[in-house]
Amino acid sequence: MTRKPRAAMIVLNNVTNDSRVLKGAWYMADKGWDVVIFGWAPKSDVDHIDVGRADVVRIPRPVNRSDGNRIVRNVRKYSMKARNLARKGWIMTIGQIIPGLSSEILRPIGLAKIAMTQAIADFEPDLIHAQDFSALPVALSAARAMQSRNGTRPPMIYDAHEFLPGQANIKRAIRRSLVAMERSVIKQFDAVVTVSPKIAEMLHANHGLRREPIVVQNDPVLAAARLHPSDIRKDLNLDAGIPLMVYSGGIAPQRGIMVAVMSLPALPEHHLAIMAPGQNAHLAQLIAKANELGVADRVHVLPFVSNAEVTSYLTTADIGLIMNTHHVNHELSTPTKFSEYAHANIPIVVSDVKFLAAETRRLGIGEVFISEDVASFVEAVKKVTTDKAFYIANYNAAFLQERSWEAQCERLVPLYEELTGLKAVAQDQSVFILSEPEIKPPAQSMKDFYEKFLKAATNS
Repeated sequence: MTRKPRAAMIVLNNVTNDSRVLKGAWYMADKGWDVVIFGWAPKSDVDHIDVGRADVVRIPRPVNRSDGNRIVRNVRKYSMKARNLARKGWIMTIGQIIPGLSSEILRPIGLAKIAMTQAIADFEPDLIHAQDFSALPVALSAARAMQSRNGTRPPMIYDAHEFLPGQANIKRAIRRSLVAMERSVIKQFDAVVTVSPKIAEMLHANHGLRREPIVVQNDPVLAAARLHPSDIRKDLNLDAGIPLMVYSGGIAPQRGIMVAVMSLPALPEHHLAIMAPGQNAHLAQLIAKANELGVADRVHVLPFVSNAEVTSYLTTADIGLIMNTHHVNHELSTPTKFSEYAHANIPIVVSDVKFLAAETRRLGIGEVFISEDVASFVEAVKKVTTDKAFYIANYNAAFLQERSWEAQCERLVPLYEELTGLKAVAQDQSVFILSEPEIKPPAQSMKDFYEKFLKAATNS
């Protein structure tokens, strides 16, 4: 080839908080691929970010085209609002019972196809990697556009981040349409990757796949990890002898964090740190409950830190918490924070969701409590606090190496090569860090925009 092999990753979010997608792009770029992640822009401009040698191109959501006539603009504006309200109303009411028109229920994905298809095709990837179920139609649309243009369709990977039928936080009407969509297109993808052995088994059985999906667990970067300039205890101004529990991750009722707040009256010496991606309604409920119980001075809310710095930042905590309630996907895998706490060398307290509880008991690295049961949680926390060194001693080098992103992502390299027939030349490891966004000039074509950040290379 006269250039590096190219991979397009597609994810329908703003990318910067999606650790799995960022780590995958960073890793494969260091292995010699030109990787571009396509995601949603937070504003109305196309922008570009670096993550190591990989690139992120974020595209704004489609809006009504401008029109010189104010009356026409207003009619379009209010028609769109009415349509959105009708869609949401159906989903929340009748759609829970009677299936609606999937194309209307999944209209946000249809807008992504409109916004991203041409940009992805202009990049001319040798492989398309759809990250999560919502990216499937976009990947297919881009592949078809390339086939129409060049006569060949690039191979495609579906990266299933969760087991879709078990998504508890998606309204039934939407989930039903998404499951039907996944079932209708999954066999058009050349390979499936997922996050746990159990989900791999279920995808294989449910869809009659030719081969079982490849498992790439969502673990933290190891060799590229960096020391955070501070640490969680220092930022909270807590003395070393004060017991500190930490929860790091998304905030939602099904994550079970309310149990930790409600436990604090029975744990008068313990503090709780919640590392969250931002404010939301449930976080406000957690703070309100802390105030009601008179423990607000021992509940601390902190922002996320860089992916590569999470483990060093958490090392001064005493206990890592994973408090998931009983939903299908929670039973099937260990979340990222499981291995982040392990690499931070802190024991864990976890709820009795099936796979997570079994791993915790097997490894002896923490205690299990009954999900949503405050008394059981308090008992588990007291056990770990009393004998913290016992649980830490059970972390071993082989387990930590296996539960690193580098070890997990090694499985992607032969898959990329197998599907494309292309081999890339690996380079030295780059720094896993996000750059500041750079806005694409409105008059610049996507082709010229790509040429600015893609570096040609000759591969044998």
